[in-house]
Amino acid sequence: MSDDELSDDMQELNELIAEYRDKEGEESGDNDKDNKNAVKEQEGPSVVPMDKVIFGDKSTLLKNLKRAVGQKAKAIESDSGQSDSESDSATEKAKKRKPVWVDPDDEVIQLGDVKKETKRSGPLDHLKMDKSYKEHLTARFTRIVNQPKWASLDDKDKQQKLSDDEGDEDNELLRTVGFLNKKPEGILPDKHLSAKRMKDVNRATYAEGNINSIQFHPTSTAALVAGDKGIASIYAIDGTQNDKLHNIHIPNFPIKCARILPCGTKAVFGSITPYGYLYDLMTAKETRYYLRKDSGNLSKFTISPCGRYLVSAGRFGEIHIQEAKTFEIIASLKQNDKVAALCFTSDSQRLVASGQSANVCVFSMRQQKLEHTFIDDGCIIGKSMDISPNQRMLATGSMEGVVNVYDFDKVMQSKTPLPEKTFLNLTTAIGNVKFNHSSELLAFASYQCPNALKMAHFPSGTVYANFPGFMPKLGYIRTLEFSPQSAYLALGNAKECPLFRIKHFKNY
Repeated sequence: MSDDELSDDMQELNELIAEYRDKEGEESGDNDKDNKNAVKEQEGPSVVPMDKVIFGDKSTLLKNLKRAVGQKAKAIESDSGQSDSESDSATEKAKKRKPVWVDPDDEVIQLGDVKKETKRSGPLDHLKMDKSYKEHLTARFTRIVNQPKWASLDDKDKQQKLSDDEGDEDNELLRTVGFLNKKPEGILPDKHLSAKRMKDVNRATYAEGNINSIQFHPTSTAALVAGDKGIASIYAIDGTQNDKLHNIHIPNFPIKCARILPCGTKAVFGSITPYGYLYDLMTAKETRYYLRKDSGNLSKFTISPCGRYLVSAGRFGEIHIQEAKTFEIIASLKQNDKVAALCFTSDSQRLVASGQSANVCVFSMRQQKLEHTFIDDGCIIGKSMDISPNQRMLATGSMEGVVNVYDFDKVMQSKTPLPEKTFLNLTTAIGNVKFNHSSELLAFASYQCPNALKMAHFPSGTVYANFPGFMPKLGYIRTLEFSPQSAYLALGNAKECPLFRIKHFKNY
């Protein structure tokens, strides 16, 4: 490189340094410094560090960085605003997106081409025959099923669907291991009961004869069905297969009553014989216990909710309190007429007995004596009775087909209480009345007339008009039972055990 070229480069570098110092002087507003720089330019080149030439001093560098960051933030905001608008437009397009494939016949076929008037359907004046058949099916599906959550295009709905799926997986796990601790299902509708007829409980055998007793297992999805042929069968309840799990046959022992203890490991079988059986469900071993000669039999008995007491109806109005696991008599109570029905309060502190008359007796289990008695309004011969699990309502059924529902607190304060609600929907003897676990449903049935079954809602006190429906073929109902969480209702007639799935209750 020649001396002339080197001098030219140095001159250009000095010019750049001068421009840099002029800028710095303008930004700081220091006129004296500008004059000094001008003097220094006239005097000759000065040595300036290269990092100051490139980046400037610290204050200038920070200002430049702030300026650059501010411009970048504005750019990002503009870009994000554009992306939001683009996403909104994309969402709108997604919501209005067209199907991948379209069948041209769907738009051509009208309702009149498919629906024809027949003897079974009757006149079709309420339908628009010129309407598209596709629109008719879509509207009908939406009205019955509603739009499923997975079909929603909203992100919130998708997130809700994912959380519901996680909850469904948890519920499936809980159902698998047999736990029943689910969240409450909300308010039960009082006008329409959504229920579905499932496969019969005992469809695998139909071997029990006249069904006298149905008992759901308290902790697992199984049910015990017993009948006059001395056969008690345990079925797995799923509504579709209902496979038989175990079979118990006791010769010359027509089972009139069967109950599973609250612990879920033992069952008690009673008959018209002077002895009963205690069956261990874990070891599949049966133990026969002979009863005291003056104590009658176990054709009619009940187990206390605490699992300690077995109370049976004896002769001439006697009521025997026994140990549930040994059949040992603890005490005997007495009422004026033959016992028709027995039930415990949910705390096992009181026993209510209905006689074959209008009298109803309330006994104290702690004191083992009569505590109160009252007259069932409009009743001549009592047949059945049940107390709601919340201990607020007492339901009685009579031979005259009358079902009375009392406020239990008012019953204990009067000899002639008036019922809160009276149901006259059935005209023959009420053989069974039963509350569900939440005290929202009361099922009552008659064994003297086929298909005689009704379901009442509380606290509204209305009877469901749509249940059990038309022509259900239920037979003469001899017994009925709710599952522990009311998801199923099982009935028993001369041979079959019809099963209903109540859709409002999600758990077994």
